[in-house]
Amino acid sequence: MATLELKDIHKSFGTTSVLQNISLQLEDGEFLVLVGPSGCGKSTLMNIVAGLEEPTQGRLLLAGQDITDKLPADRNISMVFQSYALYPNMTVARNIEFPLKMRKVDPATRAARIAQVAQLLQIEHLLDRKPRQLSGGQRQRVAIGRALAREPQLFLFDEPLSNLDAKLRVDMRAEIKKLHQRTGVTTIYVTHDQVEAMTLGSRIAVLKGGIIQQLAAPMTLYRDPANLFVAGFIGSPAINEVEAVATDERSVRMLGDAEFQMQLQTPLQAGQKLTAGIRPEHLRLDPQGTLRGTMTVLEPTGAEDFVRCAIGAQELNLRLSGHHDFAVGETLLLTVDPADVLLFDPATGNRIR
Repeated sequence: MATLELKDIHKSFGTTSVLQNISLQLEDGEFLVLVGPSGCGKSTLMNIVAGLEEPTQGRLLLAGQDITDKLPADRNISMVFQSYALYPNMTVARNIEFPLKMRKVDPATRAARIAQVAQLLQIEHLLDRKPRQLSGGQRQRVAIGRALAREPQLFLFDEPLSNLDAKLRVDMRAEIKKLHQRTGVTTIYVTHDQVEAMTLGSRIAVLKGGIIQQLAAPMTLYRDPANLFVAGFIGSPAINEVEAVATDERSVRMLGDAEFQMQLQTPLQAGQKLTAGIRPEHLRLDPQGTLRGTMTVLEPTGAEDFVRCAIGAQELNLRLSGHHDFAVGETLLLTVDPADVLLFDPATGNRIR
Protein backbone atom coordinates (compact mmCIF):
# COMPACT_ATOMS: atom_id res chain seq x y z
CA MET A 1 0.00 0.00 0.00
CA ALA A 2 1.18 3.54 -0.69
CA THR A 3 0.33 7.17 -1.28
CA LEU A 4 0.17 8.56 -4.80
CA GLU A 5 0.78 12.18 -5.76
CA LEU A 6 0.14 13.72 -9.17
CA LYS A 7 1.81 17.10 -9.65
CA ASP A 8 0.58 19.41 -12.42
CA ILE A 9 -0.01 16.65 -14.98
CA HIS A 10 -0.60 17.84 -18.54
CA LYS A 11 -1.05 15.69 -21.64
CA SER A 12 -1.30 16.80 -25.26
CA PHE A 13 -1.47 14.88 -28.51
CA GLY A 14 -0.05 17.32 -31.03
CA THR A 15 -2.01 20.55 -30.61
CA THR A 16 -4.87 18.80 -28.80
CA SER A 17 -4.79 19.18 -25.03
CA VAL A 18 -6.26 16.11 -23.27
CA LEU A 19 -5.34 16.78 -19.64
CA GLN A 20 -4.72 20.14 -17.98
CA ASN A 21 -3.20 20.90 -14.60
CA ILE A 22 -4.15 17.64 -12.87
CA SER A 23 -2.88 17.76 -9.29
CA LEU A 24 -4.14 15.45 -6.58
CA GLN A 25 -2.93 13.24 -3.76
CA LEU A 26 -4.23 9.81 -2.72
CA GLU A 27 -3.75 8.77 0.85
CA ASP A 28 -2.64 5.25 1.77
CA GLY A 29 -5.58 2.88 1.28
CA GLU A 30 -7.84 5.42 -0.45
CA PHE A 31 -10.29 4.45 -3.22
CA LEU A 32 -10.41 7.26 -5.80
CA VAL A 33 -12.88 7.14 -8.70
CA LEU A 34 -12.27 9.10 -11.91
CA VAL A 35 -15.63 9.79 -13.55
CA GLY A 36 -16.81 11.79 -16.51
CA PRO A 37 -18.22 11.51 -20.04
CA SER A 38 -16.40 9.79 -22.90
CA GLY A 39 -13.39 11.81 -24.03
CA CYS A 40 -12.93 13.69 -20.74
CA GLY A 41 -9.40 12.28 -20.21
CA LYS A 42 -10.00 9.81 -17.39
CA SER A 43 -8.53 6.76 -19.17
CA THR A 44 -5.57 8.82 -20.39
CA LEU A 45 -4.86 9.85 -16.80
CA MET A 46 -5.09 6.21 -15.72
CA ASN A 47 -2.64 5.19 -18.47
CA ILE A 48 -0.18 7.88 -17.34
CA VAL A 49 -0.30 6.51 -13.79
CA ALA A 50 0.23 2.97 -15.14
CA GLY A 51 3.15 4.08 -17.32
CA LEU A 52 1.39 3.27 -20.61
CA GLU A 53 1.45 6.97 -21.56
CA GLU A 54 4.01 9.66 -20.78
CA PRO A 55 2.82 13.02 -19.43
CA THR A 56 3.68 16.06 -21.53
CA GLN A 57 4.36 17.85 -18.25
CA GLY A 58 4.26 17.02 -14.55
CA ARG A 59 5.51 14.40 -12.09
CA LEU A 60 4.13 11.29 -10.37
CA LEU A 61 5.22 10.11 -6.93
CA LEU A 62 4.33 6.67 -5.54
CA ALA A 63 5.13 6.16 -1.85
CA GLY A 64 7.33 9.26 -2.10
CA GLN A 65 9.37 7.90 -5.02
CA ASP A 66 9.34 9.63 -8.41
CA ILE A 67 7.99 7.09 -10.95
CA THR A 68 7.41 9.51 -13.86
CA ASP A 69 10.10 7.96 -16.04
CA LYS A 70 9.83 4.36 -14.80
CA LEU A 71 8.64 1.55 -17.04
CA PRO A 72 5.26 -0.05 -16.18
CA ALA A 73 6.98 -3.23 -14.98
CA ASP A 74 9.04 -1.22 -12.47
CA ARG A 75 6.15 0.68 -10.86
CA ASN A 76 4.68 -2.10 -8.67
CA ILE A 77 1.23 -1.22 -9.98
CA SER A 78 -1.43 -3.72 -11.07
CA MET A 79 -4.13 -2.90 -13.60
CA VAL A 80 -7.46 -4.56 -14.43
CA PHE A 81 -8.80 -3.84 -17.91
CA GLN A 82 -12.31 -3.75 -19.32
CA SER A 83 -11.47 -6.64 -21.67
CA TYR A 84 -10.13 -8.99 -18.91
CA ALA A 85 -6.98 -9.64 -21.04
CA LEU A 86 -6.60 -13.28 -19.93
CA TYR A 87 -4.37 -15.75 -21.74
CA PRO A 88 -6.80 -18.17 -23.45
CA ASN A 89 -4.35 -21.10 -23.54
CA MET A 90 -3.62 -20.95 -19.79
CA THR A 91 -5.69 -22.22 -16.88
CA VAL A 92 -6.99 -19.84 -14.25
CA ALA A 93 -4.13 -20.84 -11.93
CA ARG A 94 -1.53 -20.18 -14.64
CA ASN A 95 -3.11 -16.81 -15.49
CA ILE A 96 -2.87 -15.74 -11.85
CA GLU A 97 0.68 -17.08 -11.59
CA PHE A 98 2.01 -15.51 -14.81
CA PRO A 99 3.05 -12.05 -13.51
CA LEU A 100 4.76 -13.70 -10.53
CA LYS A 101 6.66 -16.01 -12.85
CA MET A 102 7.80 -13.05 -14.94
CA ARG A 103 9.12 -11.42 -11.77
CA LYS A 104 10.99 -14.66 -10.96
CA VAL A 105 9.12 -15.28 -7.72
CA ASP A 106 10.00 -18.74 -6.37
CA PRO A 107 7.52 -21.61 -7.06
CA ALA A 108 6.51 -22.12 -3.41
CA THR A 109 5.60 -18.44 -3.00
CA ARG A 110 3.73 -18.50 -6.31
CA ALA A 111 1.65 -21.47 -5.22
CA ALA A 112 0.86 -19.82 -1.89
CA ARG A 113 -0.23 -16.58 -3.62
CA ILE A 114 -2.47 -18.47 -6.05
CA ALA A 115 -4.18 -20.27 -3.16
CA GLN A 116 -4.53 -17.04 -1.16
CA VAL A 117 -6.02 -15.05 -4.04
CA ALA A 118 -8.34 -17.89 -5.09
CA GLN A 119 -9.71 -18.13 -1.55
CA LEU A 120 -10.15 -14.36 -1.29
CA LEU A 121 -12.09 -14.22 -4.57
CA GLN A 122 -13.86 -17.56 -4.04
CA ILE A 123 -12.56 -19.08 -7.28
CA GLU A 124 -10.79 -22.16 -5.86
CA HIS A 125 -13.06 -24.44 -7.92
CA LEU A 126 -12.09 -22.65 -11.14
CA LEU A 127 -8.30 -22.98 -10.97
CA ASP A 128 -8.07 -25.79 -13.53
CA ARG A 129 -10.44 -24.21 -16.06
CA LYS A 130 -9.50 -22.07 -19.05
CA PRO A 131 -11.04 -18.63 -19.73
CA ARG A 132 -13.42 -19.93 -22.43
CA GLN A 133 -15.06 -22.13 -19.76
CA LEU A 134 -15.85 -19.14 -17.51
CA SER A 135 -18.69 -16.63 -17.35
CA GLY A 136 -18.01 -12.91 -17.70
CA GLY A 137 -18.09 -12.38 -13.94
CA GLN A 138 -15.74 -15.29 -13.34
CA ARG A 139 -13.28 -13.97 -15.94
CA GLN A 140 -13.30 -10.58 -14.24
CA ARG A 141 -12.55 -12.23 -10.89
CA VAL A 142 -9.59 -14.01 -12.46
CA ALA A 143 -8.33 -10.73 -13.95
CA ILE A 144 -8.59 -9.13 -10.51
CA GLY A 145 -6.87 -12.15 -8.95
CA ARG A 146 -3.96 -11.90 -11.38
CA ALA A 147 -3.49 -8.23 -10.51
CA LEU A 148 -3.87 -8.91 -6.78
CA ALA A 149 -1.31 -11.75 -6.74
CA ARG A 150 1.52 -9.27 -7.33
CA GLU A 151 0.71 -7.56 -4.00
CA PRO A 152 0.97 -4.14 -5.69
CA GLN A 153 1.30 -0.77 -4.01
CA LEU A 154 -1.44 0.61 -6.26
CA PHE A 155 -4.47 -0.98 -7.93
CA LEU A 156 -5.89 0.46 -11.20
CA PHE A 157 -9.33 -0.48 -12.58
CA ASP A 158 -10.19 0.75 -16.10
CA GLU A 159 -13.98 0.38 -16.52
CA PRO A 160 -13.82 -3.28 -15.39
CA LEU A 161 -17.59 -3.85 -15.33
CA SER A 162 -18.54 -2.41 -18.73
CA ASN A 163 -18.81 -5.83 -20.41
CA LEU A 164 -21.11 -7.34 -17.77
CA ASP A 165 -24.91 -7.44 -17.73
CA ALA A 166 -26.83 -5.23 -15.29
CA LYS A 167 -27.27 -7.77 -12.47
CA LEU A 168 -23.69 -8.98 -12.68
CA ARG A 169 -22.44 -5.39 -12.60
CA VAL A 170 -24.22 -4.86 -9.29
CA ASP A 171 -22.81 -8.11 -7.86
CA MET A 172 -19.24 -7.40 -9.03
CA ARG A 173 -19.44 -3.82 -7.78
CA ALA A 174 -20.15 -5.17 -4.30
CA GLU A 175 -17.32 -7.70 -4.64
CA ILE A 176 -14.82 -4.99 -5.60
CA LYS A 177 -15.88 -2.91 -2.60
CA LYS A 178 -15.52 -5.88 -0.24
CA LEU A 179 -12.14 -6.70 -1.79
CA HIS A 180 -10.89 -3.18 -1.10
CA GLN A 181 -12.18 -3.35 2.47
CA ARG A 182 -10.26 -6.61 3.02
CA THR A 183 -6.98 -5.63 1.34
CA GLY A 184 -6.81 -1.87 1.88
CA VAL A 185 -4.78 -1.39 -1.33
CA THR A 186 -4.73 2.19 -2.64
CA THR A 187 -6.99 2.16 -5.71
CA ILE A 188 -7.91 4.29 -8.71
CA TYR A 189 -11.07 3.28 -10.55
CA VAL A 190 -12.18 4.72 -13.91
CA THR A 191 -15.85 4.67 -14.94
CA HIS A 192 -18.43 6.71 -16.84
CA ASP A 193 -21.16 5.33 -14.55
CA GLN A 194 -21.96 7.79 -11.74
CA VAL A 195 -23.73 5.04 -9.72
CA GLU A 196 -20.50 3.01 -9.65
CA ALA A 197 -18.61 6.16 -8.68
CA MET A 198 -20.98 7.03 -5.82
CA THR A 199 -21.10 3.51 -4.37
CA LEU A 200 -17.38 2.68 -4.62
CA GLY A 201 -15.31 5.81 -4.11
CA SER A 202 -14.08 7.32 -0.88
CA ARG A 203 -13.49 10.36 -3.11
CA ILE A 204 -14.53 11.12 -6.67
CA ALA A 205 -12.81 13.31 -9.25
CA VAL A 206 -15.29 14.57 -11.85
CA LEU A 207 -13.53 15.39 -15.14
CA LYS A 208 -14.68 17.40 -18.13
CA GLY A 209 -12.47 18.41 -21.03
CA GLY A 210 -9.34 17.19 -19.26
CA ILE A 211 -9.93 19.37 -16.19
CA ILE A 212 -11.00 18.22 -12.73
CA GLN A 213 -14.28 20.04 -12.10
CA GLN A 214 -14.52 18.90 -8.48
CA LEU A 215 -12.71 16.42 -6.21
CA ALA A 216 -14.68 15.45 -3.12
CA ALA A 217 -16.45 12.72 -1.17
CA PRO A 218 -19.50 11.25 -2.96
CA MET A 219 -22.15 12.92 -0.79
CA THR A 220 -20.35 16.27 -1.01
CA LEU A 221 -20.64 16.11 -4.80
CA TYR A 222 -24.33 15.28 -4.47
CA ARG A 223 -25.22 17.90 -1.84
CA ASP A 224 -22.73 20.63 -2.66
CA PRO A 225 -21.69 20.53 -6.34
CA ALA A 226 -19.23 23.17 -7.49
CA ASN A 227 -20.96 23.82 -10.80
CA LEU A 228 -23.87 22.82 -13.01
CA PHE A 229 -21.88 20.12 -14.81
CA VAL A 230 -21.10 18.28 -11.57
CA ALA A 231 -24.67 18.72 -10.35
CA GLY A 232 -25.99 17.26 -13.61
CA PHE A 233 -23.53 14.37 -13.75
CA ILE A 234 -24.03 13.16 -10.19
CA GLY A 235 -27.49 11.84 -9.34
CA SER A 236 -30.02 9.63 -11.10
CA PRO A 237 -32.29 10.72 -12.69
CA ALA A 238 -30.31 13.85 -13.49
CA ILE A 239 -30.99 17.11 -11.69
CA ASN A 240 -33.74 19.33 -13.13
CA GLU A 241 -32.37 22.56 -14.63
CA VAL A 242 -34.97 25.29 -14.28
CA GLU A 243 -34.93 28.88 -15.56
CA ALA A 244 -35.26 31.36 -12.68
CA VAL A 245 -34.93 35.08 -11.94
CA ALA A 246 -34.03 36.99 -8.78
CA THR A 247 -36.74 39.32 -7.50
CA ASP A 248 -34.57 40.81 -4.74
CA GLU A 249 -31.38 39.98 -2.81
CA ARG A 250 -32.77 36.74 -1.33
CA SER A 251 -35.83 35.84 -3.41
CA VAL A 252 -36.06 33.76 -6.58
CA ARG A 253 -39.05 33.28 -8.87
CA MET A 254 -39.32 30.15 -11.03
CA LEU A 255 -41.79 27.55 -12.30
CA GLY A 256 -44.44 30.09 -13.11
CA ASP A 257 -44.96 32.60 -10.31
CA ALA A 258 -43.63 30.45 -7.43
CA GLU A 259 -41.30 32.51 -5.27
CA PHE A 260 -38.64 31.06 -2.94
CA GLN A 261 -36.73 32.70 -0.11
CA MET A 262 -33.10 31.54 -0.33
CA GLN A 263 -30.33 31.43 2.27
CA LEU A 264 -27.35 32.74 0.29
CA GLN A 265 -23.84 33.92 1.11
CA THR A 266 -23.85 36.31 -1.87
CA PRO A 267 -26.77 38.72 -2.36
CA LEU A 268 -28.61 38.51 -5.66
CA GLN A 269 -29.53 41.45 -7.88
CA ALA A 270 -33.18 42.02 -8.82
CA GLY A 271 -33.73 40.82 -12.38
CA GLN A 272 -30.62 38.58 -12.33
CA LYS A 273 -31.12 35.49 -14.48
CA LEU A 274 -30.37 32.17 -12.80
CA THR A 275 -30.47 28.43 -13.36
CA ALA A 276 -32.03 26.55 -10.46
CA GLY A 277 -31.12 22.91 -9.89
CA ILE A 278 -33.78 20.72 -8.28
CA ARG A 279 -33.11 17.03 -7.80
CA PRO A 280 -36.04 14.73 -8.75
CA GLU A 281 -36.20 13.26 -5.25
CA HIS A 282 -36.59 16.71 -3.68
CA LEU A 283 -39.86 17.44 -5.47
CA ARG A 284 -42.64 16.08 -3.22
CA LEU A 285 -46.36 15.56 -3.59
CA ASP A 286 -48.25 17.96 -1.30
CA PRO A 287 -52.02 18.69 -1.28
CA GLN A 288 -51.11 22.23 -0.19
CA GLY A 289 -48.27 22.55 -2.70
CA THR A 290 -47.91 25.77 -4.65
CA LEU A 291 -46.40 24.11 -7.74
CA ARG A 292 -49.14 22.88 -10.07
CA GLY A 293 -48.01 20.44 -12.74
CA THR A 294 -49.44 18.06 -15.30
CA MET A 295 -48.30 14.43 -15.36
CA THR A 296 -46.96 13.44 -18.81
CA VAL A 297 -45.08 10.16 -18.24
CA LEU A 298 -45.18 7.54 -15.47
CA GLU A 299 -42.38 4.96 -15.18
CA PRO A 300 -43.08 2.48 -12.35
CA THR A 301 -40.05 0.51 -11.11
CA GLY A 302 -41.62 -1.22 -8.09
CA ALA A 303 -40.15 0.46 -5.03
CA GLU A 304 -40.46 3.91 -6.62
CA ASP A 305 -41.91 5.73 -9.60
CA PHE A 306 -40.14 8.03 -12.04
CA VAL A 307 -42.59 10.71 -13.18
CA ARG A 308 -42.33 13.48 -15.76
CA CYS A 309 -44.43 16.50 -14.93
CA ALA A 310 -44.95 19.69 -16.95
CA ILE A 311 -45.06 22.95 -15.02
CA GLY A 312 -45.68 25.77 -17.46
CA ALA A 313 -43.09 25.51 -20.24
CA GLN A 314 -40.77 23.32 -18.16
CA GLU A 315 -40.88 19.54 -17.84
CA LEU A 316 -39.42 18.11 -14.63
CA ASN A 317 -38.38 14.66 -13.47
CA LEU A 318 -39.75 13.41 -10.15
CA ARG A 319 -38.58 10.42 -8.14
CA LEU A 320 -41.38 9.27 -5.84
CA SER A 321 -41.31 6.44 -3.29
CA GLY A 322 -43.90 3.70 -3.73
CA HIS A 323 -46.35 3.26 -6.60
CA HIS A 324 -48.84 5.82 -7.85
CA ASP A 325 -51.76 5.34 -10.26
CA PHE A 326 -51.47 8.69 -12.01
CA ALA A 327 -53.22 9.20 -15.33
CA VAL A 328 -51.62 11.14 -18.17
CA GLY A 329 -52.85 14.74 -17.91
CA GLU A 330 -53.61 14.48 -14.18
CA THR A 331 -52.84 17.58 -12.11
CA LEU A 332 -50.17 17.13 -9.43
CA LEU A 333 -49.56 19.56 -6.56
CA LEU A 334 -45.91 19.68 -5.58
CA THR A 335 -43.58 21.39 -3.15
CA VAL A 336 -39.83 21.71 -2.71
CA ASP A 337 -37.80 22.92 0.26
CA PRO A 338 -35.85 26.09 -0.74
CA ALA A 339 -32.84 24.60 1.10
CA ASP A 340 -32.78 21.86 -1.56
CA VAL A 341 -32.72 24.30 -4.48
CA LEU A 342 -29.23 24.91 -5.93
CA LEU A 343 -28.55 28.13 -7.86
CA PHE A 344 -26.09 28.54 -10.73
CA ASP A 345 -24.92 31.30 -13.04
CA PRO A 346 -26.41 30.33 -16.45
CA ALA A 347 -23.49 31.95 -18.32
CA THR A 348 -20.61 30.21 -16.51
CA GLY A 349 -22.38 27.26 -14.84
CA ASN A 350 -20.68 28.16 -11.56
CA ARG A 351 -22.53 27.70 -8.28
CA ILE A 352 -24.06 30.71 -6.52
CA ARG A 353 -23.80 29.92 -2.83
